[in-house]
Amino acid sequence: MESWKVRRKNPQILTPEHEISGRDYYQVITSVLMVILGGIILFRSVSHSAVIMLLLVGGGLLALGVYRLNFVVKYFKERKKWNHR
Repeated sequence: MESWKVRRKNPQILTPEHEISGRDYYQVITSVLMVILGGIILFRSVSHSAVIMLLLVGGGLLALGVYRLNFVVKYFKERKKWNHR
């Protein structure tokens, strides 16, 4: 295990705060599932009968999943920049 002095001397080493934890993987997986489930609900709602509740739930899940995945994409872009320094 590295000491804090080594990390301060070489700032390009990723500290544990920047690494992906199990909780982060769980949130990414649930975000992807939200997008899939929201899309399925919207598709079934529109193809059978447009019920306002189904449209709201499907659209909400889809929007929340895309919103959360946006942070995942930003994280990986920043991590890529950080590793190329």
